[in-house]
Amino acid sequence: MKRFFANLILLLSVILTGIVLIPFNNLTQWGLNFPIVTTYEVYIKGGVAGLMFLFGLIYLIVSIHDQNNYGEVQHSVAQAAVLPLWLFGVAILGYVALMQYMYWMWFAHTTPNLIILAGAAAGLLNAIVFGHLVIGNFRKGGVLKKIALFIFALELAGVGGYGAYLVYIKFDAADYQALNTLYYAAAPVLFLVFYIVHLIVQAASRRRELEAEVETSEPAPRAERHVEKNAPSPAAPAPAPAAKHGKKDLRKPEPQPLQNKTIIVDKNQSITTSEQNVDPTTLLFDDVEVDPEFNKTANLDRQVSSIEYYIEKPKMFKPLDPTFDSLVQYVRELPNVVTKLADDRITFYLDRKPFLVLMNFGNYYRMAFRSELERGIRMIIKYPTISKNKGTKDNLWFKANNYGDLPKEVVYDIVKSAFDIVHA
Repeated sequence: MKRFFANLILLLSVILTGIVLIPFNNLTQWGLNFPIVTTYEVYIKGGVAGLMFLFGLIYLIVSIHDQNNYGEVQHSVAQAAVLPLWLFGVAILGYVALMQYMYWMWFAHTTPNLIILAGAAAGLLNAIVFGHLVIGNFRKGGVLKKIALFIFALELAGVGGYGAYLVYIKFDAADYQALNTLYYAAAPVLFLVFYIVHLIVQAASRRRELEAEVETSEPAPRAERHVEKNAPSPAAPAPAPAAKHGKKDLRKPEPQPLQNKTIIVDKNQSITTSEQNVDPTTLLFDDVEVDPEFNKTANLDRQVSSIEYYIEKPKMFKPLDPTFDSLVQYVRELPNVVTKLADDRITFYLDRKPFLVLMNFGNYYRMAFRSELERGIRMIIKYPTISKNKGTKDNLWFKANNYGDLPKEVVYDIVKSAFDIVHA
């Protein structure tokens, strides 16, 4: 929801600040006759500045909250915190430059006015170039940096507004009304085009940054593999059955057919992973097509049945934090979450849309979760137990095995981000 309102605020800011660039000197040239607008032009544009400040302040608080709780800020949220004030600053400086040009050209063709005009044009150019860099770095910075960049955008809007007032009062009322500003009505359209170009440039920059990170980053080292002293080598054939001599059969068992048991768990009903003492309801939810490994019903960590286990997976496990049961309880406490038990999988839904699947293997557990593509790629680079989920065509599904090596904050952040994607 916050991303929806952020995008709405950005669109509204682009339109309103485009209107700020228009002088309200003579509305009849556009077929309008609202003299009150011309009379209170300064107050109307000041009100737009106040609205941009309010928008930015609200999303500055949201950005700081996301930074402290999730470690990063979404692009739309970050832009809604700083872009409204920056757009107003650019628009009002554009007004200053154009009005100063008309004053120098038609009323006082002097060197001091030319110097003021050059200063206004230089300020407008700096506001566009450096403001673009500010918006690009707002999301990456910490809390203090975000506050500093917000203050920078506020100062830009304040300086531009004061300069616009000084230029406005230089005009005589009759001279100001006689100015030909017919083509200034194209300013909102120009701002929309400028904003679209800005989004394209920013998206291309993020894509290049991600590609560079993928090329230069090395994945974290995998856990050391341990091989039993008496275990045969990987190339050796599996030992023959020797049940008569009391030895354990290490051959991989035949896959067991799955039972299609689906249970919707009430919000107040507890879940114990070792028991199935829950009451079903009549609600029906579609299954999530996740990776085939989620369909294995045998706990291979508690009942070893294949020599590949000792070769391909780490033998030593770290303590799980959070534990599987505590993670399930955390997810179920999120607002409006519906829990479904199907065989040995637990699927969580919001508004009948799945966002997380959990499966307990005792020493570790698996997660299939929704995530933004860029965020998922970054996690794959950083954590070797996270990968793209093969069972879904949607790029927003990833999977993770937690052997105790995933930090607690990362696990909770995965859940919260998956929830936010469906909740937005």
